[in-house]
Amino acid sequence: MNRRDFLKGGAVAGMAAACLSARGEGCCGNGMPKLTPPAQPAQLNLCLQWWLIPTKDDINAKLDYLESNDFQAVEITSKLEWLQEQGPKLVDALKGRKLFLTTACGPSRFDYADKAKNDAEVEKFMPVLEILGQMKSVGLIICPARGKPEVGLKELREDFVTNTGKRLAEKAAACGTSIVLEPLRRGETPFMRQVADAAKMAQEIGKGCTVMGDFWHMMWEEPSYFAAFVAAGKLLTHVHIASLGNRKVPGTDGALDNYVDGFKGLKFIGYRGAVSMECGFPAKGKDVKGKPIMPNEAERHALIQNMVKLLRQQWAEA
Repeated sequence: MNRRDFLKGGAVAGMAAACLSARGEGCCGNGMPKLTPPAQPAQLNLCLQWWLIPTKDDINAKLDYLESNDFQAVEITSKLEWLQEQGPKLVDALKGRKLFLTTACGPSRFDYADKAKNDAEVEKFMPVLEILGQMKSVGLIICPARGKPEVGLKELREDFVTNTGKRLAEKAAACGTSIVLEPLRRGETPFMRQVADAAKMAQEIGKGCTVMGDFWHMMWEEPSYFAAFVAAGKLLTHVHIASLGNRKVPGTDGALDNYVDGFKGLKFIGYRGAVSMECGFPAKGKDVKGKPIMPNEAERHALIQNMVKLLRQQWAEA
């Protein structure tokens, strides 16, 4: 029995009280919990990050691809220059389409010992949040710390919840969007590695702060995908997905790529946000110089089609 299997039973059992509390449920006469379905049934809204869409670099071509291949959302970069130049064009191109704009993704950190550096990081994202609000984006993905933080974890958490993260969340709320806390895996951060940790901080920060889960990170840190998503509940606004062996397109790691437990959790909480592919494409081998041979556009398209089929099947099983 591996660590994940050992911990899974306890984690799921331990979620029972939390589930009842979150939903305000009582018990049946026989002492068993009485659970009610979410107000709206969950939906599997598949999403691609902008730079992974296998078409030419043209806004309408990329959106056409998403619509014709059973995707419901698109994820973009948080780079200010791109948002300023391409944001208005993207908003216009989305009009009349059955696609929604989910999160903006990019690097962030607020763990500097130098307060001025943390303040500069906060200020850097203020205009980004303004544009995302105008674009009606779900939010800006935020990772509070990367690598080895320059300050103690207790100090970092207090400052993020009361200062840096709080200021960003207040700005996001004022702009009609949110910051979306992303837990990372060990080796990437020692700070916020589980969805429940992020959810607790989001509760403390308040309005304008939500959370996300990433199947790749969660595989390393969570004893149960189901329990992790249920711990977030209504605060969950985004999900990343990748193959669970090599962090490539889902479906390329065979039997390892089983997301049913997580999908059960998403269904349990009535999740209707995006499930977005964040990963790479697998190399086909190496050339004579030892460099990886990457799939061409048609091959990438085939991998994506296979992913969509797999995820739809597993969603139905959940």
